[in-house]
Amino acid sequence: MKPLALFISCLFACRALLQAQAPLELTLEKSIALALDQSFAMRNATQLYIAARKSYEAQALITGTSVDLTLRLPDYNESLSNQFNPISQRYEFYQLQTTLLRSNLAINQPVGVTGGTLSLSGDFFKRNQLTGSTSSSDAIRDYFSYFQVQLQQPLLTANTLKINADQASLRLEDASSGFKRDQLDVVFGVTDAFYAAYRASQAELISAEQVKQNEESYVTAKSKYDAGLIPEVDYLQSDVDLVTSKNQLLNDQREASRAKNAVKLLLGLDLQSEITLKSELQYTPIKVDPKMAAEKALENRAELLNARRARDISEMDLELASSRRHVRLDLTASYGLNRNDERMESVFQDFGRTRTVALQVSVPLFDWGRHAREVEAAEAQLKSSDLTFANTEQQIRQQVIDLLSRISVAESRIAVLAKSVDVAQKSYEISLERFRAGTITRNDLAQAQQRLTASKLNNLVALIDYRLGIADLTRKTLWDFEHDRPA
Repeated sequence: MKPLALFISCLFACRALLQAQAPLELTLEKSIALALDQSFAMRNATQLYIAARKSYEAQALITGTSVDLTLRLPDYNESLSNQFNPISQRYEFYQLQTTLLRSNLAINQPVGVTGGTLSLSGDFFKRNQLTGSTSSSDAIRDYFSYFQVQLQQPLLTANTLKINADQASLRLEDASSGFKRDQLDVVFGVTDAFYAAYRASQAELISAEQVKQNEESYVTAKSKYDAGLIPEVDYLQSDVDLVTSKNQLLNDQREASRAKNAVKLLLGLDLQSEITLKSELQYTPIKVDPKMAAEKALENRAELLNARRARDISEMDLELASSRRHVRLDLTASYGLNRNDERMESVFQDFGRTRTVALQVSVPLFDWGRHAREVEAAEAQLKSSDLTFANTEQQIRQQVIDLLSRISVAESRIAVLAKSVDVAQKSYEISLERFRAGTITRNDLAQAQQRLTASKLNNLVALIDYRLGIADLTRKTLWDFEHDRPA
């Protein structure tokens, strides 16, 4: 039984090892999913977005209620004071000892509509006092309670609470649109790297096929040379072509390995793992309306949305700068209840009242022109934001035009090159038969082979350019034209 169990264990271990060593097959869709889930770029962008979002959410809560509790447990103070004693008609030293147990609760509610602050506060303490001269002393214990409602309202000035909250909200929208842009950048980056690796792997296959063809040509040339049917130079040329194609295959293999490592690094995969790329790279016409593409780009692009929000923030900054040295009124009104007594239960009844109303007028007189320069700086920043917005809009329009041109050119190339591959393949097959029959030279066959290789590579490049153009258009417009839906 033990040998059988050992054999079964080895069998399962070998199976697990083979499964672990099996290459991971990647399609473009799977690569994108992996990148969005575990790539460094996406994880880093996510953390930056979370940090920005939390920061701006905190700023946006500037108009929220705050509650603070302060405890002084205890507050002890001891001192010696020199005071005049009217009974003894002389100065004497009095010892003062105070022990305070105090609590304070403050509730503040900013009023976003007006820019003021409504506060409710409660104060309660117990105090033990020991006072007297060196010859006699008195101990006193008392309690104190105080409750107050206060309104502080600035007048004739900008509502800084509302402006700061609005700016935080705009910056939060910036972070959201920036995160979406980062996602699309990752998707396009993966698409670009995937097709670069796929192109390299296909070039490797084409080179391997060319080596096979040159091996067949070499064998044919050698047999003809041995039979005296072709000159030695043609035979030697076949040998050179075979060596050259093998060297090209080695270069293509190295480039394919490098491109696959780039994909693995981008997807967050182990560089020691093995991957294979699978792609149904076929031409499927996608209808793109140029007018709609431009509209979607102007509607959705993060760069333009951020530029528009930056302009709005600059307008708010100008409003704040302009209001800093204007005549300002500050209204303060409060109403309070308080009581001091030696009995704790008595401080919560028969309250005394405190009422205050104050109107403060602040008139700026002279500041050496500092405020004027701050306003001029804010105005210049606003003009810069306007220029940036206009320039960004034009750049986006131009990018869409360039992308549509790139896609159109790629489509035209695909239509031509697809036929050229078929023609080059038939031409090579005919040339190979004619070479075997001795009606053409080795140079004629080599030219036919080079045309076939170039046609396959050019057709592959045109297909990849088309797919990359569509992917870039999706990134630049945030609209999936292939499926007619938002990206």
